[in-house]
Amino acid sequence: MSIRKRGKKMGEASRSSLERVQLTAIAVAVFALPLLMWLGLTDYNYTKSIASLILISVLLVLWGFTAWRRSSWKIHVPWVLVPVAGFVLAGVLSLLQATNVRVIIQSLILFTYFVLLLWMIANVVRDQRDTQWILAAAFASAILAALYGVLQYFGIVPGVPGATGARAVISFMGNRNHLGGFLLYMFYPAIILLVRAKALWAKALTVIGIALLFAVLLLVEQTATRVAFILVTAALAVGCLIFRPVKPLRNNRWWLLGLAGAVVAMCVYTAILTPVESPIGMWENNSGRARAWFWLIGAEMLADHPVTGVGLGNYKLDFFLYKADFATTERGQNFDFSIHRVSHAHNEYIQTGAELGVIGLFMLLCCLGALAISLWIRLRRSNEKNRLDLLLLTGGILTFLAHSVVSFPAHIASSSLLLAVFCGLALSPRYGRSALTFHWELTGWKARTFHIGFVVIALIVSSFAIADLRANWLMERGLDQIQVGLYAMGEETLTKSLSIDFAPRQTYYYLAIAQIQQGNYEEAEKNLETCMTSFIDERVYLTYADLELKRGELENAQAAVDLLLATHLSEEVERQVLYIEAAICIERQQFDRAYQLLLSLTLDHPTFEPGLVALGQLCAAQGLTNSACRYFEEALQLIEKKLEATYANSETAPLAKAKLIRDEIETLTRQRDHVVNQLNDLR
Repeated sequence: MSIRKRGKKMGEASRSSLERVQLTAIAVAVFALPLLMWLGLTDYNYTKSIASLILISVLLVLWGFTAWRRSSWKIHVPWVLVPVAGFVLAGVLSLLQATNVRVIIQSLILFTYFVLLLWMIANVVRDQRDTQWILAAAFASAILAALYGVLQYFGIVPGVPGATGARAVISFMGNRNHLGGFLLYMFYPAIILLVRAKALWAKALTVIGIALLFAVLLLVEQTATRVAFILVTAALAVGCLIFRPVKPLRNNRWWLLGLAGAVVAMCVYTAILTPVESPIGMWENNSGRARAWFWLIGAEMLADHPVTGVGLGNYKLDFFLYKADFATTERGQNFDFSIHRVSHAHNEYIQTGAELGVIGLFMLLCCLGALAISLWIRLRRSNEKNRLDLLLLTGGILTFLAHSVVSFPAHIASSSLLLAVFCGLALSPRYGRSALTFHWELTGWKARTFHIGFVVIALIVSSFAIADLRANWLMERGLDQIQVGLYAMGEETLTKSLSIDFAPRQTYYYLAIAQIQQGNYEEAEKNLETCMTSFIDERVYLTYADLELKRGELENAQAAVDLLLATHLSEEVERQVLYIEAAICIERQQFDRAYQLLLSLTLDHPTFEPGLVALGQLCAAQGLTNSACRYFEEALQLIEKKLEATYANSETAPLAKAKLIRDEIETLTRQRDHVVNQLNDLR
């Protein structure tokens, strides 16, 4: 054998080895990412998002090694990536009117990384074995997630504290809605593994696994996923009639009929156990009114910022202020219930419009249109087996898009992962090279420079991701220290967290709490005001109003109170806000107004003893001794009852709540002593 031929064979072997490493790495990432969770961090999705940045960075570096092992690097670029680039540009333009620019940058990077994963899969996957390998990894991950959910449902392993049945199920996702969506998206693409399997045992295990996914999908009791499944099933039936993948369906008819029979049987069984609800009842029982509120406020944001939106990822930051304004409108009067905080609009299309304006909406429609045309052309040009594969991958994509009408899967890392996988596989050379795809062929230094760019980006993004992970860990530790009364230590830990966090959010609030406890009101005020541009909820404004009252900044305190009262508050927060407003009136010597507020407060909330104490003090200051004594005595009775109940709870409370109970006992004891002293002075 000549040296040239031997070198050529060695080059082919090395390329094959490199591609195997790339595919294995993608499969490992697809399997592991949905199962990652770290209970010490704020939520499961955060952990997955950080892991996504690191894992995709590794995959990009591996992909780029092609530039060093081949004379040329041919990159396939599906045309759908052109409007996707336009969508990214819309995100950049949304910086113009954003409340928090860094949140936009974070969101853009995460979105771009999942697009890069899609692009990489669309290049690396070449044959059926590659497709099955990646789908099998996703399928195995979904099965483990489903099994974990079943164990939580039956109480074998812990789920949501204090919950049972479906409400206890969070699996590896942190939310049963996220789990239901993940299993829904995986259902139809998993059938590719069934029809492509050759061994009978493999087909049997696959049918059992898919049936398990559907069973848990029903188990989590999510109406949106069930409706989406029905709609997509009807769409796929139409697709089969149009593209007629007859041969693969006929060859697997008994397996498919068995799976269909199991699905129908489970649906019938569920329907028998669950009473049929009217559409209105289903809407009300599945947070329909709350979703309508989120959507209307999203529409208000779009109306106010029609071109570029409020900023990618800024919906959650602007929602609270918009909620206060919306509550004063005629439509807003219909939404008379409390919502503590909202992170998503529960409709990806409305949220896109709110955050990116008409430019973002237009680019989203272009993305969906380009994807639909690409899939249609590939379906028309493929053989029967590939048509069925493409239809089933389209089913996975459609379930994601249908579920996006009432949920937010694009903001969930595990769900976004599946969408990137399905789109990447469907647009890969495996199902056609020429359909709406152009090519880059990089050689020599151009190819290597392109890879070096991937390496630099991967290092920068991974470094920030790891720093963010550590910042979140420090935030949790700082919060733990505050909760046990180590305020100085907690302040130090939280300050360190802020120093390495690219876009900190509630850390500012926790730091302000630690500073308030130490009497550092000026720094606490600055941190609360910064928090209002990064993490907004009722607690932030309530704490700010109380702090400004203590500092004598009555105008700022009243502005925060007015904003809170303009929204629909929970009972606990409302009584605290009214109490602060009464205290502001007292500081302004508006005693009649303060008396009316406190009287109304104690009538509406008769067990709120600080209101009774304040009434007693107000009456005593005005020389109304009998009234003052009556209010103090009522307050004393409430305090004694609460102290007795708290002491009883302290005997059975878990260790984690011991500090909170001690603080409550200490606070109640101080109140009791103060009231007793007041009564002694009056008598």
